[in-house]
Amino acid sequence: MALEIRNIPVLTGSAAESFIRAAEEREKNPRRLGLKVSFAQIDEMAARARSYREAHNGKNPFSI
Repeated sequence: MALEIRNIPVLTGSAAESFIRAAEEREKNPRRLGLKVSFAQIDEMAARARSYREAHNGKNPFSI
């Protein structure tokens, strides 16, 4: 049993031109997102996780 081959949508005309312009603009000026957590906070979370595992013989809080 064969599956129907669906048509692939293709942008044409002004929609295609605006898409290309927007893609080229984003390539030139990519949007940079700032970190929501600092590296110091990440280090502190990792240290807390290590100390928890040491205090509980290597078990994580979700193990039974």
